[in-house]
Amino acid sequence: PKAVAFYEERLYFAGTTGQPQTIFGSKSADFENHTPGTNDDDAINITIASDRVNVIKHLLPGRFLQILTTSSEFTLSGGTGAEPVTPTNVNVLRETTFGSSDIRPLRAGNSTILIQKGGERVKEITFDLDTDGLLGVDLTILAEHVASGGLTDMVWQQEPELILWFVHSDGTLVGLTYDRANGAVGWHQHPLGDSGVVESITAIPSGAEDQVYVSVKRTINSATVRHICFLKPISFGTDVSDAFFLDSGLTYSGSATTTISGLNHLEGETVQILADGSAHADKTVSGGKVTLDRSSTKVSVGYTYNSLVETLRLEGGADDGISQGKIKRIHGVTARFLNSVGAEVGPDTNNLDRIPFRDSSMAMDVAVPMFTGDKEISFPSGYDNDARVVVQQSQPLPMTILAIM
Repeated sequence: PKAVAFYEERLYFAGTTGQPQTIFGSKSADFENHTPGTNDDDAINITIASDRVNVIKHLLPGRFLQILTTSSEFTLSGGTGAEPVTPTNVNVLRETTFGSSDIRPLRAGNSTILIQKGGERVKEITFDLDTDGLLGVDLTILAEHVASGGLTDMVWQQEPELILWFVHSDGTLVGLTYDRANGAVGWHQHPLGDSGVVESITAIPSGAEDQVYVSVKRTINSATVRHICFLKPISFGTDVSDAFFLDSGLTYSGSATTTISGLNHLEGETVQILADGSAHADKTVSGGKVTLDRSSTKVSVGYTYNSLVETLRLEGGADDGISQGKIKRIHGVTARFLNSVGAEVGPDTNNLDRIPFRDSSMAMDVAVPMFTGDKEISFPSGYDNDARVVVQQSQPLPMTILAIM
């Protein structure tokens, strides 16, 4: 069988080669016994009757047992009310007609999330009171480019943030912030440092959070290697030296030193370094180690990556209507940061000015403390139709943007 699930004290199998539309349910609370009968606790065999062959791919328990096939989505239940499923009381209804890919759907909150059979659409299936059935919503409709080319894996992270993580067919890590109760649903792409290719993903509960693990393929020292990495929590505390914004990296903490070893997995690679909370010059790993320009007690080493936010075309209004399509110029920007150090702002990635976070009152031999508040920036842009703002972080330091004005 291609699909297996527990539902109402029965073990269900479905999607066999010989009977691709048949669902086999065990005796109640006797999971290894599939002998059919007519008593309420006997095993259940039922074949979906529909106008086309619907090969069952997945079974997903919820309010009903959801049956996801190659072309439609069905529910299996005991009918009206809270009646249990029995051999003589079973109801299978077609709910939607999307069709599911081979990637196992998952439950996120009260919804079922599935990747459609083409691999380029992510559907949210929820119960709708108005229709008294399941309703499907396309989560990729406002960001079709993110899933273009196909998605190959997904996982649900509930803590510390509600995020659906996907693996794109090109190896990019893709996230979907999915907090439906608060109206926060938005896509974000996460290309890995040094063009690392994500092959697989999972999430494992770890204390107060779900830790997301990825298998990453790279070519290092002329050899193909795979790193098993996990996503570090963004909430690292109040000390900037504890920040970790690197890929495939490691952290040293101990007595002051200029030699950081144990980096054999990055042999021959150019790495970015955060030393005692300050950005350090890039180094190349040789013999599994790097030599720092200054002695440090806490050092993080790994691949660099850029974090980038680009706004849509800003709407500033006009006397005769909207400002879209009109010539305009942004002469200044105020960015509101939370616990941030280091950022660049400009109209595009080729014209960025670094925002100063260190002032004359700070000692030059200690790290710049994290900043919360507004930074006013003169904007290096000319007149054009776009009026976009780009904010970039290219250092291994924290940056959270609350507003761009």
